[in-house]
Amino acid sequence: MLELMTQRLVLRPLRLSDSVAVFEYRSNPDVSRFQVWEPQDVQEVRSFIAGLLDVEPDMTGTWYQLAITLRETGELVGDCGRHFPTERQGQAEVGITLAPAHQGKGYATEALERVLEYLFGDLDKHRVYATVDPRNAPSIALLERVGMRREGHLRESVWVRGEWADDVIYAMLEKEWMSHRPSE
Repeated sequence: MLELMTQRLVLRPLRLSDSVAVFEYRSNPDVSRFQVWEPQDVQEVRSFIAGLLDVEPDMTGTWYQLAITLRETGELVGDCGRHFPTERQGQAEVGITLAPAHQGKGYATEALERVLEYLFGDLDKHRVYATVDPRNAPSIALLERVGMRREGHLRESVWVRGEWADDVIYAMLEKEWMSHRPSE
């Protein structure tokens, strides 16, 4: 079972018991505003998590979400997804979502840095990228804080909530991570 630790966090597979908490923050309009997935009810989240139970966490062609929990209490504060596209060997896509009550505390930075360390170190990925709505300033700041650089801006490339939205691509190469990564 994949479990990643940081000073304050444990990143672990989502559990069915996380469904209500995930629904609460993922369905919050302030959180879901810039995301493609906005679950309609707790059952949709349960079905999503149940679908992950049979997936290998690092299998090519899959998205896999890790719960972000507080190390001291086990409280779920968000989730972090990793995607290994079939057509892009040696690459991974990441995404991260935090509950509003836990934003602004450095958890997203800490979690994403640990995931990058895992992807570049343990899985020997060459490039990691993320896509973000250009109106999502906090997410852009997070990606830049962990050392990712802006690679491109795709105009009206994603259909979200009844309208076309832009998508900005951020990425980092393994050699860039090696020079940027936080000291242990």
